[in-house]
Amino acid sequence: MSHHRAKAASLAAAVFATLVLAAAVLAAAGCSQESAAAIYPTADLRPPGLVAAGPSDSRSVLLRFDEAVTPVQGSLSVEPRSDLSARAEDKDLVVSFASDQSPGTDYALAGEVDDLKGNRARFLLRFTGWNDCAPRLRLSEVQTGKNSSKTKPHRDYIELEVLADGNLGGEELSWASSVKSSIYRFPGVEVKKGDFIVLHLAPEGLSEERDELGADLSASGGVDASATGRDFWYAGAPLPDESGAIALALRPGDQPIDGLFYADESKTGSLSDDKLAEMLTSLAAAKAWPLAGAKPAWEDGFRWNSSPAKSICRLDAASGAGAWYATATGAQSPGALNAGPETPAAVQAKTSAKGAAKKVSKRISAKKP
Repeated sequence: MSHHRAKAASLAAAVFATLVLAAAVLAAAGCSQESAAAIYPTADLRPPGLVAAGPSDSRSVLLRFDEAVTPVQGSLSVEPRSDLSARAEDKDLVVSFASDQSPGTDYALAGEVDDLKGNRARFLLRFTGWNDCAPRLRLSEVQTGKNSSKTKPHRDYIELEVLADGNLGGEELSWASSVKSSIYRFPGVEVKKGDFIVLHLAPEGLSEERDELGADLSASGGVDASATGRDFWYAGAPLPDESGAIALALRPGDQPIDGLFYADESKTGSLSDDKLAEMLTSLAAAKAWPLAGAKPAWEDGFRWNSSPAKSICRLDAASGAGAWYATATGAQSPGALNAGPETPAAVQAKTSAKGAAKKVSKRISAKKP
């Protein structure tokens, strides 16, 4: 028994000494980075980090990590459902779909990857279905405000002309004022060259305001609905009334391919560093709207005396203020060919008529006792 007691006492003393030594080492490590490095060997405990991701074609999604990865078997899933497979290429994970993604559809892809040390990361990627046949569109008419006319009411809309056959799915329109920007993504719809698309941005919440996703272009009602154009409705945000910008992109994240900058003619000088300037800088970089200087200025825009009784229409395919004009009062044409600018003779006739009306008014006033 005395032998066992002695052994237990010896073990307890050894444990106590070890604890004291460890405490001393830890205290020393707290004061010295060199000691910490010597005591605690470096270990890779960090999981892989996702750097970039998105669809690369209609059947593939590329996920790029910050280190080499391998997919975890059985971890991949996607909504809407599709059969998937995956392969690793160093830092890239390529996920393949068994069938084409639906253009413009919202997808959610989930899965897991391991790095070479066995550290695991789970990802959830939301993306828009790739569109292999996105047609080029062109901005053709913009109504920036609501009027109160009983016979010819109009509300905010953007009209686009289709330049080639294709599917709209995933194409994006964005617009900005100095304080706010908004975006709309088109659903998957087949269109033909020469079609007109009208995106209504100030709907009244009526049941007849329907997106026209099929062949019937007269399915929608509401202010500015057109039986000759394809109507879509978005209540997220109207257009800026007097000054703003619009950008069109073929796919989410792409550079814009077309744009419009309209500015109230009373504004001059450089823009502030705001939402509008940010969009104009993007348009200029993509050569979708020219700027005279290094920074956007109000003089770069299509200058106009804003009025809800007029729309802004495209004159030709060029970019810049010279490709646009303001319609005559009440000459809006959503979903149809633009009427063209007023001729000088028509403008002169209106001016003369107004002058004659003022003279008559003055004579009548003068005759009154």
